[in-house]
Amino acid sequence: MYFELKNIGAIKLAKVELGKLTVICGENNRGKTYIAYSLYGFFSRLFSPWFQELADYFNSLPLKERLLTELTEKGVVSVDLRVFEQYRNEIMTHTGQLYTAKLKEVFSANADEFVAAEFICGIEKLIDDSVQYGKVGQYNNKAVFKALKNKNSPVLTITQSIDDKQSLNFFIQDILLDLLVFNHFPRPFILTAERAGIQQFQTELDKNRSDLITTLTNTRDLALLDEQVSRFALPLKDNIDFARKSSHVIKSNSFLKTEKPELTAYIEEMLGVQYDIIGGQKVVIDKTTHQALPYYMSSSSVRALSDLHLWLKHEANKGDILFIDEPELNLHPGNQIKIARLLVRLINNGLKVFITTHSDYIIKELNNLLMLAHDFPEKEALMNELGYTKDDVLHEDDLRAYIADEGTLFGVETDELGMIQSGFDKAIVQINETSDKMASAITHQ
Repeated sequence: MYFELKNIGAIKLAKVELGKLTVICGENNRGKTYIAYSLYGFFSRLFSPWFQELADYFNSLPLKERLLTELTEKGVVSVDLRVFEQYRNEIMTHTGQLYTAKLKEVFSANADEFVAAEFICGIEKLIDDSVQYGKVGQYNNKAVFKALKNKNSPVLTITQSIDDKQSLNFFIQDILLDLLVFNHFPRPFILTAERAGIQQFQTELDKNRSDLITTLTNTRDLALLDEQVSRFALPLKDNIDFARKSSHVIKSNSFLKTEKPELTAYIEEMLGVQYDIIGGQKVVIDKTTHQALPYYMSSSSVRALSDLHLWLKHEANKGDILFIDEPELNLHPGNQIKIARLLVRLINNGLKVFITTHSDYIIKELNNLLMLAHDFPEKEALMNELGYTKDDVLHEDDLRAYIADEGTLFGVETDELGMIQSGFDKAIVQINETSDKMASAITHQ
C-alpha cells in the first residue's frame, strides 16, 4: 500500500510506501510527525462515521444491487470479487477524499490550515486471494446470513435463511466494506513523543476530565464539550485514553503473550523493572531493590515505554501496525540499540512497525540487522558471539526507509552493509572533524 500527502504541515508533497518496518529520519521540523499522525489517523478511524459515505457509495453500485436481488430470490449467491477491480481507483479516491476532509480533526487545527491539503491512498490490488474471510449475520441470536471466501480463492459465497431485505442489504454492505477497503489496512497503535508526560500528569488529566463532566452535567454546555474534546491532536488524545484505561487493558492477553512471551517481557528486562497495577494505581517495581514506585516518581525512560509494554502484552493483534514517534526517547544509547532489535523481532513475529527517529544508534543497529540477512563465513558463530537470533534478521524487502527534507521524502537505498545514508551523516562528520581539530590543536601545542 502507498500514500501521498500534499500540503499537510511541513509536508508539501511526499509519497510513502509502507513495509513491515518503515523508518523516517530527518532533521527537526521536517514533517516526520505530520506523516506519522496522518497515517495513524487514517488507520484508526476507518471504522468510524468519518467513512459512512463509503457505505452509501457501495449501495449505489449496480453490482451490489444485483447481488442483493439474486440472493433475495435464490437464497444463495456466489460472486468473483475480481469484478470489483474496475472500481479500485474510484474506491481509493473516494476514501482519500473523505479522510482529507477530516485532517483538521486529526491535528485539532484550524480548517484553514488544510484548505490545500490532500491525502491519497492506494493499493496495488483490490482483492487479496490469499486471505480467508468469513462473516455471520445474526437475528434473535440465530445465524441468518453467512459469507465465506476461502483462502487462495477470489470467490465469495453468501447464503441467507431469512427473508429480510433491509438487514441483508446492510450485511452485504458490511462485507464489501471489509473485503474491498478495511481489510487492506492494519489496526494501529501509536506512541507519541509526549508519552512520558502523559504518564507523569495522568492524575491531573483525570481530575480535569472529572471537573469537565461535573460542569457539563450542571450546564449542558455542548460547546464546552466540543472545545475540550478538540484540545489535543487525535494521536495524543488516543495516547491519553490508552493510559487512562490501563486497568482494563490488563484483563486480556495479546497473541504475543501466547506465541512469543519473551517479547512481552523484553522492555521490563531491558529496564530492570516490573510494571504492575496495585490497588488501582500503576506502579513500577525495581527488580534489584524490589521497591515499588508510582509512575509519576519513576524514570522518564520507564514512563516512556510503559504503554508499549502494556500494548505488546495485552492488546497487540497479529497484523497490527505500531507507530512510534522517536523510539529513542529518554533512552541510553545501549537501550536504543536494544529497542532497534525489539522492533525487528516484532516485524518478524507478525506486527508492522512505523518509526520516526533522530537516533544514529537505532539506524546503525538496523544496518547490523540488515547485514545478518546476507550469507558469509562463520555467520552462525558470529551471531551467537554477538547475541543475535534468527528473529533479529532484517530482510531488505521488509524495510522502507526515508529521509524527510525540503517538504518531501527521499527514499533511502540499501546495499550489503545496510542503509547507504541516514540523514545523520553530515552532523556526524562535522562533530568528528571538530573533535579531530580540537584534539590536534591540544596535542601539538
